[in-house]
Amino acid sequence: MHLIQGSLDSSTTLLTSGAGVIALGSVFYGLRHQLSVKQIPSLLALSCLVFLAQMVNYPTGLGFSIHLVGASLLAILFGPFAAMLSMASILILQAGFLGDGSYATLGANFLNMGVVAPWIAYGLFRLMQGRRFPQMDIGQLVALAIASFASIMAASLSFSLMLGTPTMEMFLISSVWGLLETLVAVAVFALSVRSENRQLSVASRLALRPVALMCIFILCLVPFSSHQPDGLEHVLEISQISVE
Repeated sequence: MHLIQGSLDSSTTLLTSGAGVIALGSVFYGLRHQLSVKQIPSLLALSCLVFLAQMVNYPTGLGFSIHLVGASLLAILFGPFAAMLSMASILILQAGFLGDGSYATLGANFLNMGVVAPWIAYGLFRLMQGRRFPQMDIGQLVALAIASFASIMAASLSFSLMLGTPTMEMFLISSVWGLLETLVAVAVFALSVRSENRQLSVASRLALRPVALMCIFILCLVPFSSHQPDGLEHVLEISQISVE
């Protein structure tokens, strides 16, 4: 789900880069009201999990692969501004060291995966759950699932509109992608969020040991990552637009 250099024309690249810088600048204002010092270790741990999870592509049997985005989980647990900062850091590392995306398209990738996805997820989750303390109940998990699925659909639509790709094809492929995001988000939430003290924020109750074990598990899966094009690549190959 990463656009590489040459995917966008110069005007779109300039526009998305500028918008990305402005969006990232808002993060440092918003974090003052959303993130406490005690939550930083948990945010770093989950960000590491998301970074590793994005390295693994899972085959679908439909001619393309999919990978986790993770923006919805970060936004729901830590707030949208923290999710934006985390996704920006992940995308910068991927572009600089792993060759996923490029610095030229960093603004576009950040807007789609680091702005649209987390804010859609956070907004829907809050709309359904309000401001009550997070609880490990069925309503909480359903809201998380819906928000996670919607975040992928929104990010994919944003990519589609930005590049002029077939919207219906992107919608169908993104539906499969959204299912993975939903399953992983619910699983991570259920496995890593402790529920003993409901008066604490959900981010403060994040158990680091399960997150660390999941990171190790994902590292074991990296060598078996699918080499098929991901959903976005699959659609854009039809349109002969270069992505990775």
